Amino acid sequence: MNNDLIDDLAYVKTLAEEGRDTPLVGGFMYVLWGSLFSIAAFIVYAHDLGWLGSAPSLGFAPWIAAFVIGWGASMFVGRRNGAKPGASTLGNKTANATWFAVGIFMTTFWFSLFFVHDNFTHMGVPPYFLFNLMFPIAFGIYAIAFFATATASRSGWLRWIGLAAILFSCLTLALMGSMHQILAGAIGTLICAVFPGVILMRQEPNQIV
Repeated sequence: MNNDLIDDLAYVKTLAEEGRDTPLVGGFMYVLWGSLFSIAAFIVYAHDLGWLGSAPSLGFAPWIAAFVIGWGASMFVGRRNGAKPGASTLGNKTANATWFAVGIFMTTFWFSLFFVHDNFTHMGVPPYFLFNLMFPIAFGIYAIAFFATATASRSGWLRWIGLAAILFSCLTLALMGSMHQILAGAIGTLICAVFPGVILMRQEPNQIV
């Protein structure tokens, strides 16, 4: 039995004796990804409104930068999170697997759109329009992930974040084709990713208690 597993068992035993559940240890990931995509969305929104002056076209640069920085930082932070007390518990393993799948899907979906977004002009779909699906789909998947995480970790308050994600999915769907969709997406990402991430970080264990 390795030392990490022994530490986790000791930690979970202590929590059980005190009547507490093992807290999630991935709060920083929520803050990281939420901040990156909120910033990217705000930059695009400001550019579309002309707030950045005569800045050249941004293209996909803010979004690509968010994905690259996010995955790069995740590889480093993921190893650190794996060493925290409780990281090997079922709740944390389920949450990590769920959100990893979310990240893989959203990255794959976005880059797929990058290559095929203008293949449907013959059907009356304008180029780039399909990118408007990103926020509605992302928030919908967030909702599923939050409900799964809430159940696995017995953190019922995360269901409220899941419900908020559903609302933002509907809102951004209603705003498809409007520049204000990006603003709604940025605000929704702050509420549905950064906000719960900060709460989770405050609950994370620093050492075996």
